[in-house]
Amino acid sequence: MYILGAALLLLALFAFSHASDRRRLQNGVYLTSGLLLLLLALAVYMWRSPDGFWQYASVLLLIIAIALLPVMILAISVGLVYNGRILLRKEGWKLRNTLPVVAGIAIVVVPVLTLVVPPVRWLQLPVLLLELYMMYFGFLFVCYLVSSFLYNRYRPTYRTDFIVVLGSGLIRDRVPPLLASRLDGGIKLYRQQKLRGQAPFFIVSGGQGSDETISEGAAMRLYLLQHQIPDDHIIVEERSVNTMQNMRFSRIIMDEIMGERSYRCVFVTNNFHLFRAGIYARIAGIRGDGIGTPTAPYYLPGAFIREYIAVLVMHRRIHMTIMLFILLSMLTLFELLPDVMYVLAN
Repeated sequence: MYILGAALLLLALFAFSHASDRRRLQNGVYLTSGLLLLLLALAVYMWRSPDGFWQYASVLLLIIAIALLPVMILAISVGLVYNGRILLRKEGWKLRNTLPVVAGIAIVVVPVLTLVVPPVRWLQLPVLLLELYMMYFGFLFVCYLVSSFLYNRYRPTYRTDFIVVLGSGLIRDRVPPLLASRLDGGIKLYRQQKLRGQAPFFIVSGGQGSDETISEGAAMRLYLLQHQIPDDHIIVEERSVNTMQNMRFSRIIMDEIMGERSYRCVFVTNNFHLFRAGIYARIAGIRGDGIGTPTAPYYLPGAFIREYIAVLVMHRRIHMTIMLFILLSMLTLFELLPDVMYVLAN
């Protein structure tokens, strides 16, 4: 009964939090935790049922879950490593492109360490900490994916005044497929809004990188002109070098144009980047939500991992505090905390 109550409470918190702001990681935490507790409550109900059939069914489901767990872990690991190889072949040998391979290997190696490490406290403790940290950050990654999925499913239906397209880098002076996908999404929205009687302004936001011959904003303007977007409906922002600056400088432009009048905007980026961009938009005080555009499937696993790490860094103090709490708890459990405190004091 208590488990069911906790599940319903978490689901209610999700409904309230998601309705008030779709751009929060806690939405995924509430929903994922609530659904897991709901499944646990169902399993307990089946086990305690006076009907023997449900008891046998609960035991069978538990056996199946235990048997499938290592298979799922291995499948995820192999899939990530395979995807990482494709990503490295297509995108080149960059550190960020190795993330799927690193994650895939870690998912298998850390559990195996538990089986091979000798039963010595000073050796078992680091392995147990690694496992707990992996479980913690793995759970948060699932919550992040849930939050991102929910935000990607939302489509703004209001009449927008501005379409902000976020830059993603150029190939010298050329718009690459990733950025073209964002611009195409903005063009589609522009034409839909124009049919409704109000054509919004484009704000194409992005500065010039060290390996680029023109700014991203200028290159995006040329792309829009080639797709029959009127030049007087295109505003170029060329100072920003990251997503946070994209949002802040775009807001300054919108405020200057609209003055005291209220307005709404829609920002456009790739689907893997949408949730983090939404967080930055909220921080910048932008009234509006975003739409995500398609990305090549091979690119998504590594991109989502990078986005997840970036979101973790945004809240690093919270996660570092939780990691410290886990460490102190394990030192206490292993009866090593007094020794560690003595070493630190001396």
